[in-house]
Amino acid sequence: MERSGILNIFFDIDGTLLPVGKPVPADAVCALNKVKSLGHRLFFCTGRSPVELTDELLGLPFDGGVFSAGANIRLGDRTISRKSMTEDQKNLFFRVVEKYDLLWLIQSDEGTFITPQAFSLYSGLTRKIHSRDIEFKGFIQVDDFPEDKPVYKMLILSEKGYVLEARKELEGILHSVNNTTGLPQECAAELMASGVSKASGIEELVRYLGDDMGSTVGIGDGENDIEMIDFCATGIAMGNACDLLKKHADYITADIEDGGIAKALDFVIRE
Repeated sequence: MERSGILNIFFDIDGTLLPVGKPVPADAVCALNKVKSLGHRLFFCTGRSPVELTDELLGLPFDGGVFSAGANIRLGDRTISRKSMTEDQKNLFFRVVEKYDLLWLIQSDEGTFITPQAFSLYSGLTRKIHSRDIEFKGFIQVDDFPEDKPVYKMLILSEKGYVLEARKELEGILHSVNNTTGLPQECAAELMASGVSKASGIEELVRYLGDDMGSTVGIGDGENDIEMIDFCATGIAMGNACDLLKKHADYITADIEDGGIAKALDFVIRE
């Protein structure tokens, strides 16, 4: 696909812009500001919801983003669209949760609802995997999910390793992808409404802008970035990306803490 003059560049956050539990590298911030000064647009494309953005991320020169893995699309402070789950989808989800004794966190408008047991497991596993504490912005601990709240994305967790079985029952009604924070696939997965993905969110946002898809660049590191990398005119994998994503990429940059974002953007501008 031929690229346009003004680019719409989409960035995954965790493992791409942000080393887990660490600040955004200074050279990445400089590169983002440089590309922004050239007139290109910068967007988040993340599994995080908007309320999960830290002050550091909000301070970056971004124009909006695709959030909740495609379910929530924003341009500046404006919400372009939100795709919440139907009551039937929510009911099926909670039936499967009960059947397999799963734990969950659920993204809604005002925050990410999570049970205390799920928070203890999720924070403990991520701390063990990455050997550092991680900030969980926007999390609201509850015993039960409020029935009147919309659902944009879910994360399921299993202490007993039943996630793959649960995904088989949910697939088709819901769209599932592997969680990419380092948790094993039998222990964690992300769920959206069927038809919702990072790629569908990018397409909707770019069409809203009136641009062509040749203007799109996607940069990511995990399996949940494959749809984004495949869809964008130019797909870039971080050096620290999983091997499967690298096979889909047009270009592989350096690791996140070795100038990966700066080198990726240099490649984009040169091309």
